[in-house]
Amino acid sequence: MKNLAALILVAALMPGLAVASTEQPVMPQAGVVINTAENMHSRSNTDTDVVSQALLGMNVKILKAERNAKGEDWYDIETPDTYKGWVVGSSLRLLKPGDKPYASAGKVFVVMSLFANTYREPDVTEHRPVKVAPISSVLEFVLEADDRWLQVVLPCGTKAWVQAGDGEIREAPWSWPRTTPDDMVALSKRFLGIPYLWGGTSPRGLDCSGFAQLIYKMSGRPILRDADIQFEGSGLETVAPGDERAGDLVFFGRAKDKIGHVGMMISTEEFINATTHEKPVVQISRLKDAYWQHIYQGARRAK
Repeated sequence: MKNLAALILVAALMPGLAVASTEQPVMPQAGVVINTAENMHSRSNTDTDVVSQALLGMNVKILKAERNAKGEDWYDIETPDTYKGWVVGSSLRLLKPGDKPYASAGKVFVVMSLFANTYREPDVTEHRPVKVAPISSVLEFVLEADDRWLQVVLPCGTKAWVQAGDGEIREAPWSWPRTTPDDMVALSKRFLGIPYLWGGTSPRGLDCSGFAQLIYKMSGRPILRDADIQFEGSGLETVAPGDERAGDLVFFGRAKDKIGHVGMMISTEEFINATTHEKPVVQISRLKDAYWQHIYQGARRAK
């Protein structure tokens, strides 16, 4: 309190000096992500490492609130897959007690394109997009204007227009239907060439477990984040060596208790993965290659 009083006195004597508030922000219980792909940090500072990303329209729990030395409000959040990390307050619309979670009732628009641009009016030429929604985002539906355009309410509360060809209209609560392994392979190949990004969970950039989690989620097989957790803690069945097939996850590391990489089989010989090996993009690799065999630790299959 003495330090705060001293700062207030200095500010009074020097009106031109801006003093960041040290008071803690209000502690809400929930929020919704309003940015395309918001970095989640290990601590309440952008200079810390990124642990994952929260995507546009994602409803999150708020575990802690903190105001840093710059006067920025930060929140320790938990995403629907139970992953935790810190995001800056400006990336969230905070929900009040009694507010319903975003896109949790009525009709919703599920983004199926890698990215869907949203606009102020039903026209792609008049203004730049209001917001970009990544694949798998679920937006609140308002009305269908014609065969091409429909209106949505973005997580920030702004109404915008999106092209119908970028997704599908569904009823909330939405859950992804279980698809076939062939469908999983086709979906995964849409991401070929997407850059590798540590902590990435969207087509702006993906890391290995973020990529595997996204494909499995959109295929009706939700799993947790991080390769080591997916190997041991996502309820997947062990696959015997030599029995790997399309749709199975394959894991790599120095040992079974040191898993650091994951990919998904697209045949009995090849797997697709987001990796920095040789080139930092989503790419197809051969399981029997010496590089991968040296660190291969086993495969897992959804029940």
